[in-house]
Amino acid sequence: MEKKKARQRKQKEWKSVNVDPIEQDENFYFIAGYTSGGAPYGVTWEEAERDGLLSEENTIEEEELPF
Repeated sequence: MEKKKARQRKQKEWKSVNVDPIEQDENFYFIAGYTSGGAPYGVTWEEAERDGLLSEENTIEEEELPF
């Protein structure tokens, strides 16, 4: 029961943090940033699929956040 309360508290804290929306496009699942020339870099859709990031289990509500 304590784990559930701790997870709910973390979720509430996570939601209260002002976070920029995740940037995506047709090539990138997650755009981490842009080079000085304007080219995006990050995690491609292929890498995300290979690493299991596209499964329904990997949501913010289910995932243990590292902070």
